[in-house]
Amino acid sequence: MVSPNPMTSSRSPAPSLFKLVGGVPAEKLFRQPADALVIIGRQLELIIQDDRLPADLALGTLRFSLFRLHQGRIAQLANVCRSITVYGEADVEPPQIDGVQFVALPAGAPLTQEWFLIVDSPDFWGGLFTRIVPERSDGRVRRYQFEGTLTADERTISRAMLLLSLVRQQAAPPATAKRNQMAQAMRWARVAYALYTHSEAERLNLAPSLHEFPELLELLTACASTTPATFEEQALPVALQALQRYHPDGDAIYRFEQEQLMPVVWHSPQQPPPFSISSGLAAQVRSAREPITAALTATSPEQVLMPHAHAVTAVPLVAKDALWGILYVGHLDPAQQPSDVPAKAARVGALLSEVLTVLDLSRSAAELPDAFGLPDFDLPSSYASSQPYAPPAMPPAPPTAARAPLPAMPPAPASGASNGMVIPKLTPPSSPANSATPPSAGAPQPVAGDTGAFGLPAWMRSGGGMLPPPAARGGSPATPAVAAPPPDRSPLPDASWNDLQRRLMSALVAFDRRTAEYLWEETITQYRAEEICVELLMPVLVAIGEGWHRGEVSVAAEHFSSRFVEIKMLNLLHQGHDNPTAPLAVIGCAQAEQHEIGAIMLALFMRWAGFRIIYLGQNVPNSTLADMVRQLRPKLLGLSATTVEAAHNLTEVGHILSRLEPPVPQFIFGGMAFYERPDLIGRIQGMYLDGDVRSITRQLAEMHGIRR
Repeated sequence: MVSPNPMTSSRSPAPSLFKLVGGVPAEKLFRQPADALVIIGRQLELIIQDDRLPADLALGTLRFSLFRLHQGRIAQLANVCRSITVYGEADVEPPQIDGVQFVALPAGAPLTQEWFLIVDSPDFWGGLFTRIVPERSDGRVRRYQFEGTLTADERTISRAMLLLSLVRQQAAPPATAKRNQMAQAMRWARVAYALYTHSEAERLNLAPSLHEFPELLELLTACASTTPATFEEQALPVALQALQRYHPDGDAIYRFEQEQLMPVVWHSPQQPPPFSISSGLAAQVRSAREPITAALTATSPEQVLMPHAHAVTAVPLVAKDALWGILYVGHLDPAQQPSDVPAKAARVGALLSEVLTVLDLSRSAAELPDAFGLPDFDLPSSYASSQPYAPPAMPPAPPTAARAPLPAMPPAPASGASNGMVIPKLTPPSSPANSATPPSAGAPQPVAGDTGAFGLPAWMRSGGGMLPPPAARGGSPATPAVAAPPPDRSPLPDASWNDLQRRLMSALVAFDRRTAEYLWEETITQYRAEEICVELLMPVLVAIGEGWHRGEVSVAAEHFSSRFVEIKMLNLLHQGHDNPTAPLAVIGCAQAEQHEIGAIMLALFMRWAGFRIIYLGQNVPNSTLADMVRQLRPKLLGLSATTVEAAHNLTEVGHILSRLEPPVPQFIFGGMAFYERPDLIGRIQGMYLDGDVRSITRQLAEMHGIRR
C-alpha cells in the first residue's frame, strides 16, 4: 500500500496514452459524455472491489478539481488496491487519502486532455483511454465529449503502466505475475453484461464500447428478449454460433439432469451421447466450478463428442451457484500450440451463467417472470433478437470422410436457423404474460440561471459546502443495527458527514445505484432522518448542482441524483405517522411546477415539527384549491415555485383564498423563482419563506400552538 502522498510533480513531458490505442479503427472509437465514462470505468472498479483484487490502478481526471467526483469511490478502492495513482493538472491541492498518490502534470501536457482509467493485476486487466473532443456551438465550447475506447489488450495495458511510471519518475512496477487468461475472460464477461444491462445503456449507447468482444455482443443481443421458456432455443444456439468465429474443433452444450449431462445444442452431424456427471472433465468441473482444459486421449469420454479435437475446454454454466450444465469446446492442444479458444469459451460460458442467474433457471420456468434482466435494467430495444431459433427437422447426414473440416451445414430453415446447429425439439411451458412496465417519472430539469441547487430554496441549502462530522456537533454515531456490510464496503459508525457526502456524490454521478442504496440503508439505521436530510442529501445535491453549472456533471447525472434523493424523501414522508389532533398543513407545488424536492423537504420538516401533513405533489391546479380547502379545512397551505411561470401562478392563489369563507388557511410560499424575480414576492398575498428549514418549521409550529 502506498503511503499518503498529497502530490508529486512531474517534470516529464507526460506523453499521450491515447496514442497507444491509435490502431483502433475510427469507426470503433466511441464518442461519449463524461457520465458514460464514469459508468464504464465503474464496472472495472467494481470487479476490483467485489473480488478484492490487489490491482494497480491509474486514473486520469484532467485536473485535480475534478477528482472530487471520484473521491468516494477511489477512497474505498484504496482499501483493496496495491496502488492507486491519480494524474491531473494541479489546479487545486489534492486531498490526502491513504493509499492514493497524486501526480501533478504540467499545464497543457497531453495527459491533461485525456480521461483514462487503467487496472492491472494478474487476474484482471483493462483500460479506458479517451481524449477530449470539444463540442462547439456558436463558436463556443458548450460541453465536452470524449473520444476513446475500452480495451482488455494485455500489451496496451503493460505499455500504459510503463509510460505512467516514467511520468511520475519512478521505477516501473514489477512485472505482473503470470496472467490468468481464464479469470480475465470470465471477469470481462461480467463487465460486458453489466454495461449492456445498465439502466443508462440505451440512452448513452454503451454497447459499442464492447467492440473487442463481438461474441459477447452477439450473445447479449440474442438474450435481450430471452425468457426462461425460450432460453435453450434462443440463447444457446447463438452462443455456439458466436464461438464459430474462433474456429473451434467442435462444441456442444449439455444440461445437467439427475446426475446425467444431456445434450441440448451442438455443432455435429450426429447427436452426441449423454455423459455421466462423474465421468471425464464433468466431475472436475462440477467440483471446481471453473473452466478446465485437458488434452484428449483415445479413452477420454469427450473424444466421442469431438473426434477431431486435440484438447477440450469444459466451462461450467451456473445459475445461482447451482450447476445448470457444461459448455464443451474442442481445440488444439495448448501445450503444443497456443490457442485463444479456451479463453473465448470461458467468456461465453461466464456470460451464459450471468443470464442463467438472472432468469433463475434453478427453478421451474413456469414460476418465473417472462423477461430477461433485473427489474432496474432497461435493455436497448434495438438489440432484441428478431426471431427465436427454430431447429432443423432432423440432423444432416454424416460425412463420408473420416477427417475433414466441420461438416457442411444444412440449408437454413425458414425461421432463420443456420450453420448446422442442432438442438432437440422442445415444447416449452407457456410463460406468463408480461406485466406492464410502470412509466418512469420525469426527471426535473435544471433551471436557467439558478445557483446550482436544483430549485432548492435557501432554507434547504445548508450554507453550501461540506459539513463537519457528527462528533464536531456533539453527537456520536450509533452502533449499526444491521449485519456487517460486504467486504468491499467500509462500515459507517466512524464515518464523518464529509466522508458520507463524498461517497454518495461519487456513487450518484457514476449512476451507481447499488452503492448509493447501500450508503442510504447503512446511514438510515444510524442517524435520525432529519440529520440525514440536512447533513447528507441536501449538501450532495448542492455540490452536484454546482458541478453541473461548471460543466463537470452532466444533466443526466443531475437528473439521476435528484430523482434518487426525491424518492428517498418521499419514502420518509410516506413512512411517517401524523398526530390526528395536530394542525393540518397541505403542501405541494404551484400550478405548472414540476420540481418538488423543495416541497417534499418542507413537508417532512413540518411533520417533524408536529404538523399533520397532506402532500399534494407536483403541479397543483389553482382551480382545485377552493374545493380542497373547503373539504380539508387545513390550518396552513404551502406551495413551492422554482420557475418564474409557476411563481406568477401563485399570485392568483392569494386572491382565491381571500374569497373563501372562514376559516381560511395561512398561505406560505417560497422557492428559487423568487431569487430570480424578487419583485414577485410583494405581489403574492401570503408569507414568504426564506432561511433555514428547521428554524422556519419551528416558528410555524409555535404560531399554530404546537409544543414539542
